[in-house]
Parts: sequence; C-alpha cells; structure tokens
Amino acid sequence: MCARFTLAVPDFATLVAMLEASLGAGGEPARAIEADPKAAARYRPRYNIAPSTVHPVLRAQDGHRALVPATWGFLSRFARGGAGPTLLANARADGARTKPTFREAFAARRCVVPADGFYEWTGPKGARRPTWFHPAGGGLLRMAGLCQPAKDPDSGEVDLRFTILTTEASADVAPVHDRMPVLLDPGEVDLWLGVAGGADAERAEALLRPAPAGTLAARPVSPRVNSVAHDDPALLEELAAEAAASKAAASKAAAPGAGGARAAAPKAGGTLPLFDLGGGAGPAVPSGRTSRR
Repeated sequence: MCARFTLAVPDFATLVAMLEASLGAGGEPARAIEADPKAAARYRPRYNIAPSTVHPVLRAQDGHRALVPATWGFLSRFARGGAGPTLLANARADGARTKPTFREAFAARRCVVPADGFYEWTGPKGARRPTWFHPAGGGLLRMAGLCQPAKDPDSGEVDLRFTILTTEASADVAPVHDRMPVLLDPGEVDLWLGVAGGADAERAEALLRPAPAGTLAARPVSPRVNSVAHDDPALLEELAAEAAASKAAASKAAAPGAGGARAAAPKAGGTLPLFDLGGGAGPAVPSGRTSRR
C-alpha cells in the first residue's frame, strides 16, 4: 500500500521540467505538459504527504498531458450502515479495471501521481519504524493512479480526487511490506494516460506489476514521519546509527541469560494509521472511515 509519500522538488516549474524531460527520455525531444495555474499556486515541497492532501497529478485533457491539482482519496459511494463515504487512498491493481468503485475511472480517467519517494513501516505495534523508498538513481517516481470528480460534503463544490494503485511488493520493498505503488516507466506514461493509442484499458492493465529489482533504494528515516504534523527535510535523514544501536540492543536482549526471554522479531508489513499519528494533527477526514489497500 502507499499511505504517505514525498515530493521535495523545490518549485513547480522545476517539477514540470523534470516530468517533461523524463517523458522525452531515450533521445526523443521533451514532451510538453500543460500546467494548471491552480496547481502551480498550491505547490510547495512536501516531505510527508497524507490522504486528503491536494497534490498535482498528470492526466490527459483533450489529447494533451496536463498537470492539475487533485485531492488524495476517492470518496466511496458504497458506505455501509448509513455512514458517510469512505476515503479510499489506495486501490488494489488486481481487479481495479472491473470493480464498481474504480472501473469508470480506470476506463477514462487514469492519472500519474508524481513523487520522489514513499514510506512504509516495519516493527511491533507502538514502535514501528519508517523506511523511505526512493529511486535508486535519483529523480522522480511516476505512480499509477485513477481520478474521479467528487462533490465536497461540506462546501458542495466539485473537485478532482485521486487514488494510487498498488501491487505486490518488489524485491526492494518486500523485506518491509507486502505491497507497493505501481510505478510506471517513462515510456509507459502516455499509454497509461490514454494520450497515445487511445484509452486502451486492456493494454493499460498490463502495466500494473511490481517494479524491477534495483529500481528503489531504501533508507531508514526519522520516526517523526509518524505524525502528519511534521513536514520538513529532516524527516529524510538516514538513521543509520540509531538503526545499528537498535540492532545491538535486540541482539543483547536475545542473548542467553538476558532474562530468559528472546526479543520478538519485528513484524514486516506493519503500517500506521493514516491520521493523527503520534498525536499529530492530521488532515480532515470526510467520514472518519479510511480504507487502505
């Protein structure tokens, strides 16, 4: 799954230029992206992006690529027991093409969510540690997503929302979590968006697989990430010394004579709640119910 991610590009113009350059990789000229002024006005570097955040996404508009603002999280129309809509931050890639909640968006409103890393957690409850996964060679990640227009339950205004598609973990991510965002190669972006060759849903679905081994590098980072109230560059500082100290402490606790008990191995694949982590003030949730996939 993907519950938090980062995009620390310093300004919106640089982000557009980086996306254009990556789409023009392989000797082809850079391909233009139409930038929505509203997306530019709201952009700033972010180090702890959580569901309900407004974020720029790349989508097809009139046959062209456009970078537009969208709010993270679909509002599900299938809530149970009369409760409000569920916030769907992620959608499982397997079945997204046919499931009622996502099939319309899959057919006609696919998008790309730019990022430069994402977080996953490991360890026992109450002491989970975040790992930041980022491109091994630097640059951007292009996460496959879906968009849908939705009416804000409070203001009544219609805005664009997105969800991130997830798949089985690659070899890079599997030691920490069993799922990861679908990452698109530059040459796959136009097919996914439906800019090249039309909106071929069957061909687009074939792109939904784990990234090749070696695509991502992993870095243990500050547990301050656990609170969405924290959003600063220090979140990405590597905690190599702290990690080594924790490993030494665990080995000591597991040694014979250490109270007769062995330390429990951290449980891989653990994830933290999306909101109000560590007592931090999280973004507003439309209904208090969040689905994570």
